[in-house]
Amino acid sequence: MRLKLQLVAAMCCLTACASAPKINYYTLAMGSSGTVKPSVNLVVERVRTTDALSRNQIMVLASPTRIEYYATDHWVGNLADLVRQKLTAEFGPQVEGRRSLALSVAVLSCEQVDGAGSDEARMQLRVTVRDLAEKRFREPLLEKTYEASRPVAHPTAEAVVEGLSLCAEEIAAEIAADAALL
Repeated sequence: MRLKLQLVAAMCCLTACASAPKINYYTLAMGSSGTVKPSVNLVVERVRTTDALSRNQIMVLASPTRIEYYATDHWVGNLADLVRQKLTAEFGPQVEGRRSLALSVAVLSCEQVDGAGSDEARMQLRVTVRDLAEKRFREPLLEKTYEASRPVAHPTAEAVVEGLSLCAEEIAAEIAADAALL
């Protein structure tokens, strides 16, 4: 009797596992694009996301007033950490003797935007820049919202994430260009 119960329990577990959908995990392309050439050291200190982006699922802006998430396509980790890693890779290693600026970043959007006839990947970052040599509570050198979008050939999570990686590279280049003027 006990053996029969164990077999039934094992079969139930196996059938439950067999029916579960496969989860796909995605990350931003973490290699440097090589297009960002900062003239100052840019240190990404803090990145935070909105509540809607704090989930591990990839977000879809289905309409101006409705959001959805891919059911089986997830970020491999916390989106704030992924954005921090991507920006850090784009800004490159710190160079001794250069001025160092600290960035605080708020991820306002990182999503697929459904459109009439064409979808796009969109990223929007609110960035605050401070001089690391100055006291932390001084007025920031720059506060700016950066936005980039890319059309996606197919409305799939993979295509969207590739587009979001390109958006992050474009925004990183804009941040580096603005930081050079500070």
